[in-house]
Amino acid sequence: MHITITGMLGSGKSTICRIIAEEKGYEVYSTGKIQRQVASQKGVTTLELNKMMTEYPELDSIIDNETVRIAKENEDRTIIFDSRMAWYFVPDAYNIFLTVDPYISAQRVMRADRGDVEGYSDVEEAKTKLMERASTEHERFIRIYNADYWNYNNYDLILDATWHDPDTLAAIIMGHMNMSINKNKKKRMTQSVLMSPKSLYPAVLTKNEEEPIISKKDWDSPHVYIIPKSHYNYIIRGHATVLQALSNKTELISVKSINMDEKSQLIIDEQSYKLFEETGEFTYVSNPNV
Repeated sequence: MHITITGMLGSGKSTICRIIAEEKGYEVYSTGKIQRQVASQKGVTTLELNKMMTEYPELDSIIDNETVRIAKENEDRTIIFDSRMAWYFVPDAYNIFLTVDPYISAQRVMRADRGDVEGYSDVEEAKTKLMERASTEHERFIRIYNADYWNYNNYDLILDATWHDPDTLAAIIMGHMNMSINKNKKKRMTQSVLMSPKSLYPAVLTKNEEEPIISKKDWDSPHVYIIPKSHYNYIIRGHATVLQALSNKTELISVKSINMDEKSQLIIDEQSYKLFEETGEFTYVSNPNV
């Protein structure tokens, strides 16, 4: 059975793919590497190439067809697909999504010396351009395939890559793969969403213009429910559980992800935001309200 690893830019997915491949003896197929090679050949940045692919979908087809071919011709082997859309093209794979705070993503890309290639002068510019590039890809994939790679429902394991090193994340992934796949190499249907409490923003979901207040029922929910939106993850139920995890210095917690009603609005609760920072003795990397 194949493995697909998708993630936000700068989530470390390529490094994690390599670590798992070395540990398990698997082969890695990277579409990102192919994209960077094509961009270099054409003398453009990867962001510019993504915009070109909006006008010339045949560039996408080259990568897509190769992904399908490799998966089909190697059904008796395990290949790790380091790819934004392999989850869509590779049937019966174990699909993994890595999420990461945009600022941390930008820092990693700059440290990886990709800043010179992409033309980033500092972390803030890298963050802005990486988010722009991700949005361009996201919109293109929805238009071409009617498939949303940001939707957590498409994956078996969603893992927060913000606060842990690649070796730790690779170990977590391999552990969950072993638990989720039986001896016949068939997937179980239970999805796992593992997030750092320090990556979860206390929020309230509202449909009106009144001042939003987190209800006691939502605050005290024993199960944590989040809504992922625009690269950030917002708590809408189970705030007290996350607060306790911060107090206990728990590194990762299991949460449930739900989609947001288009008519609703997510608003960060500033009072809870400050309480979370004080209790966990940390500072949020980003403030999505800014």
